[in-house]
Amino acid sequence: MQPQVEEVPLLRIYNTLAKKVEEIQPSTPGIIQMYTCGPTVYRDAHIGNLRTYLMADWVRRSLIHSGMQVTHIKNITDVGHMRQELAETGGDKMIMAALAEGKTIQEIAQLYAGRFHRDEARLNIMEATVFPWASEHIPEMIAINETLLANGHAYEKGGNLYFDVPSFPNYGKLSNNFGGDLLEGVRSEADPLKKDPRDFTLWKAAEPGRDVKWASPWGEGFPGWHIECSAMASKYLGESFDIHTGGVDNVFPHHEDEIAQSEAAFQHQHVNYWIHAQHLLADGAKMAKSAGNVFLIEELIERGFSPLSFRYLCMTILYRHRMNFTFTSLKAAEKALTGLRHRIWLWSQEPEVSGHDSNKEEYRRKFWDAVESDLDMPRALALTWEMVRSEMPGRAKLDLLLEFDEMFGLDLHKAPAENAVTSEITTTLDLRGGHREQSDYATADSLRGQLASDGYLVEDTLIGTRARPKTPLELRQEKWASVSSSREVESYLDQPPELDFTFILNAYGYPSDVKRCIEGMLKHSGNYSIEVLVIDNGSTDGTGELLEEMLTQHPELRVVHCDHVIGDAASKNIGLMQSRGRNIVVLDGSAEITGNILDSVSLTLDDPAVGIFGPWGLSTPDMQHFHEEVDTGEADAMQAYCMAFRREEVNTVGLMRECFRFYRNLDIDYCFQFKDKGFKIIADSSLPLVRHEHRQWTELDDNQRDELSRKNFGRFLKRWGNRPDLLIAADAVGFENQQRFHH
Repeated sequence: MQPQVEEVPLLRIYNTLAKKVEEIQPSTPGIIQMYTCGPTVYRDAHIGNLRTYLMADWVRRSLIHSGMQVTHIKNITDVGHMRQELAETGGDKMIMAALAEGKTIQEIAQLYAGRFHRDEARLNIMEATVFPWASEHIPEMIAINETLLANGHAYEKGGNLYFDVPSFPNYGKLSNNFGGDLLEGVRSEADPLKKDPRDFTLWKAAEPGRDVKWASPWGEGFPGWHIECSAMASKYLGESFDIHTGGVDNVFPHHEDEIAQSEAAFQHQHVNYWIHAQHLLADGAKMAKSAGNVFLIEELIERGFSPLSFRYLCMTILYRHRMNFTFTSLKAAEKALTGLRHRIWLWSQEPEVSGHDSNKEEYRRKFWDAVESDLDMPRALALTWEMVRSEMPGRAKLDLLLEFDEMFGLDLHKAPAENAVTSEITTTLDLRGGHREQSDYATADSLRGQLASDGYLVEDTLIGTRARPKTPLELRQEKWASVSSSREVESYLDQPPELDFTFILNAYGYPSDVKRCIEGMLKHSGNYSIEVLVIDNGSTDGTGELLEEMLTQHPELRVVHCDHVIGDAASKNIGLMQSRGRNIVVLDGSAEITGNILDSVSLTLDDPAVGIFGPWGLSTPDMQHFHEEVDTGEADAMQAYCMAFRREEVNTVGLMRECFRFYRNLDIDYCFQFKDKGFKIIADSSLPLVRHEHRQWTELDDNQRDELSRKNFGRFLKRWGNRPDLLIAADAVGFENQQRFHH
């Protein structure tokens, strides 16, 4: 995109340093120098990271439109110091990932850097002027550290170099963290070598056996968490420059520390404008692996979405407001983007428009005013749709929309070529049109169906018939309908039961396990009327296709497809709400029914005092752990490999708590919902079931298992930890009387 010649007002945007919206004034007229904290290349950038890079891209596009020449630096962190927490076996995450994949550290860094550049290209993010790699700028980092040491802003202890925070009076001016309220700006436990707990590391001595290290005046080691950005920014942009962007989580400590070390070294202001993007939430929660809600661009593509649909979605929320990503909203964005492409394609076939149009100029003025007013992309987008629906000639709207897209970056100019059809398709459309003119609608509909099966969408409009290739999402949706959350599913719980039993299976992948589990249910249902309700929880490994095939063979089977992994509790809640059996049996895909269990389930649940029944019970005397298995009789909880209960009681105890995205400890939590209403949990290990490998568990590493289990157990304790009265042990104690827990 070439800079505009005409003078246009410059962007007014919120400056985190000034705590207000300011108009950007370049240090050098006509030139903007801009730095963005780039990716750490021992993992893929997720969509939350990419929202921040999109924000920077829109800042840059706005400035280019205003006639600025922008130099944009985006660093690549490849030295493994951004996350200092160590795996129990030693080594940082980059080293562990390299060893696990059989690659050198350099190879794995190149791999993930390549994926990052690929994803930025997919999102149409303009390439940075330079992508400097941290490992190639160690001398610059050492030089700044030497300056800080010489002028009294740093000190050395034990081969480590620390920034002396009390020596810099302005520390905290970006984040407003001052004095006694200041939290220690480190990721690890307190360092006893520091003079002040607020001091941060500029250079870290290499521990024995560490591979990633460099020689320095203080011995072999590696740079601290923050120094790389100061070094690379100053090398490519100078000791003072215009704009620094990043995510809001960078404000403290990273950017606060960057200001301190840079200004202490250079003796003047480092950056004039600090611009930060707010968090992206996913399904209402901050994105985290432990929450199971981290999404990559590659995963969106696998589910049939265009990456530019995510770009469009990010424009619907102001950059400094939190954004809640859902697949429902992504579908809406895909639909809107398809609508804009439609119009580009349609208007491009209209004749050119000559003469001045005052409406066109007014829309242009309003659009760029929105963009320049704190990068208000939602308002700019709303004005765009107002223009699109206006009475202006189509060609005039085309010109404006393509101009606006220089800011949006949606590649709308490609729509005519992407929607082009072959001469064979055009001939078929003409033939169909002839049959419609002759009122031969049966033949016309047949030709329409033929085009649809060939992958084309046919639309009859007032100005004629047109066709275009179906989008990947449309092709996927044709295979089966899908939902994005349990809220989209109708509940039958208030209706009387129609069957004896409902089996519920949360299918989180592993098609062979799913097939084995379903076949066991069907084979051993006896004379009972049953339904098998399977929730395809966002699988991409062929499970969905298997279930669709099984649907044609088994009338008892019903399937609800989810367009992404919605979490264990939400998936099972879909099954509960859709169930029609008097009794419900929830099974895990790793469990296999090998005989008649339904007689025992029916007999046991005839006792109104029994809430949940199953083969694998658990007990605890103290709420700290539920590792004691109960073979027969009353238990404190039932493992969800197989648990049965009366459908009518769901209205009494409620649905499962959807904060449990991972399955672990959800079963205990739901059992306590029953116990809270006075019901018993009964175990009988003689039920004919077999537990196979639980691959959802075994394919996690030890750290993932521990983190996911611990967080879910914390959710359980927060609600039930003060209820020892619900335990069967007479001398049970509640969690509030204990110092710690383990599970």
